Amino acid sequence: MNKNSSILTGSVTLTASSLVPLVQWVSMGFPMPMPFEVQLIFASAIVTGIHALSNRAIARAAAE
Repeated sequence: MNKNSSILTGSVTLTASSLVPLVQWVSMGFPMPMPFEVQLIFASAIVTGIHALSNRAIARAAAE
């Protein structure tokens, strides 16, 4: 089984400063339009999720 974390191999890094726009947007009650920085956070979360699922599928196929 692949011992690498899918989060690490997904090359996505979230820092406190990158989450500030998301927290501000949420605290304002989700006004539209969504800030570009928040769109990037959602996009990176989707890419990381897809990468994690593909790593899991590959690991399951290798284990069989």
